[in-house]
Amino acid sequence: MLTYIRNLIVFPFVKLKLSSCLRVQKKSILTTLNVDILESRRTNDSSLDETDFIKMKDYYGLAVPVMVGESFCLLRGKKISIDERLSLTCLGGLTGLFDDFFDKKNIPESYIKSLLENPAEKTGKNSNEKLILKLYLKALGNITDTNRLINYSLEVYKAQVLSKKQLGNDLNKKEINEITFQKGGFSVLFYICSFNEEISETEKELFYKLGGIWQIENDLLDVYKDHKAGIKTLVTTEINIKNIRDFYIQQVDQMVKLLIQSKYAISCKRNFLDNILLFISIGFVAMDVLEKNEQKTNNIFKLDSYERKDLICDIEKPANILKIIHYFAKYNPSLSSE
Repeated sequence: MLTYIRNLIVFPFVKLKLSSCLRVQKKSILTTLNVDILESRRTNDSSLDETDFIKMKDYYGLAVPVMVGESFCLLRGKKISIDERLSLTCLGGLTGLFDDFFDKKNIPESYIKSLLENPAEKTGKNSNEKLILKLYLKALGNITDTNRLINYSLEVYKAQVLSKKQLGNDLNKKEINEITFQKGGFSVLFYICSFNEEISETEKELFYKLGGIWQIENDLLDVYKDHKAGIKTLVTTEINIKNIRDFYIQQVDQMVKLLIQSKYAISCKRNFLDNILLFISIGFVAMDVLEKNEQKTNNIFKLDSYERKDLICDIEKPANILKIIHYFAKYNPSLSSE
């Protein structure tokens, strides 16, 4: 109970800090990513569209530096540098474009791999590829361990190739789980390469686990779109949302144990956990929305029986904001030696 009350008191300060980080990143985008977008608009050969630019500056380019970058900075107890922010912004900016290589562009896998392995030797066949290469090279130019970034980019590439199996009908739960964590886990480790600090194996496991949790959350929010596209995720293949909830809680508990084992100061671990639990709590609210539908279908989750509006989680609704606060307080544990 004391931990719950402590978390309720802390929540407004965590939310205020997040709002501040978002403002700073939006301002940074104006002088970094937005410049590249304006240039790409001018030279666009139609391989880029407005949706690409929106994902770059309003989603990934904003979310990656704030969710991953600022969280890691809280853990290490050191503010983000200009170079680190630029690298994270570039990697975030290219994320949506890179995903489209596999989802929309039907580009040969060997060619995609060659772009990642030897970007300086490539020019790109169109505006889309040129922009990805430009952002990727900018990120590489702002870090010291370029090999680490290239290696993790190849892990992300392999996870994307593997994720094509999600369009088939022969995947079991274990395989879907592995794909989910590889997609999310290696993406977070890819972004962490923007920081020059070495991280231990335990910390790699921590960020891999965190990435997997965030991927599950993303699948919860995108369940309607994924279902209509025929994509098999842990959510679209589930018949009872409680099973997802139990698994989600289990993963959060495991992530906390890895955090406790990490080398960072207890106060930094506390700040990190407060920050990421704010994002993770949205997943619980999304599960509430999905689970409510089961009442209409004999307590079984049947996606074919629901409309799009039934599956949308509007986190701006006052009731859902209150739920986010509740789940933040409920699942944000005290740490050993606190």
